Amino acid sequence: MRKVLLSMRVTEADSYSEYRNSIAYEYIEFLESLGFLVILVPNNSNVIEHYFDEEIDLVIFSGGNNVDPSLYNGNTNLDDVYPERDKTEKKLFEIAIQQGVKVLGICRGFNAINVFLGGSVTHKVKGHVNKDHNLISNRADLNNQITNSFHNQAITKYDLVGWGKAELLAISEDGFIEAVTNDERNFLGIQWHPERQQQAFDRKLIQNFINGEL
Repeated sequence: MRKVLLSMRVTEADSYSEYRNSIAYEYIEFLESLGFLVILVPNNSNVIEHYFDEEIDLVIFSGGNNVDPSLYNGNTNLDDVYPERDKTEKKLFEIAIQQGVKVLGICRGFNAINVFLGGSVTHKVKGHVNKDHNLISNRADLNNQITNSFHNQAITKYDLVGWGKAELLAISEDGFIEAVTNDERNFLGIQWHPERQQQAFDRKLIQNFINGEL
């Protein structure tokens, strides 16, 4: 089976002080249905490099939490920020680049890739929380597809930095970037959650990305 490293969000127990690494069941179900063996990467690990001791086919940055705005000189105070997660994902990103492993960012994970490349994030986006919308794309397999939306931070063309000759695969009706890849096709960012809807076009997009057919 192909192996994927999957980052996790940080959660806190309500009734007592305890930080937790967590991931929604849907990620595991979706990725296993695509033929992946999922390897979860905790945010408090000090041996990130050893997750690459075996051959890894893909690294995925999952959704949840916010990227620390201090990483891109943001001046907005955000909650749900955990520097240990940013540190973990940045280390995964650096090693993936060194070893030629593809990286997929989902929702918050897309924001993280963009920040690691030197870009920024737009805050307080309206009309994108728990709302479905259509994709606008030059690609027949993406155009007019309906996707979910669970975010109030997003990427505009002004935020997008470091992707080389970036190809915007899809935008939202109000102009935010919904999917983008770089000219080398080793990074892919999508703003929606494919694991929550599990549509055929999601599977095709990710499989094409992995197989170098994007």
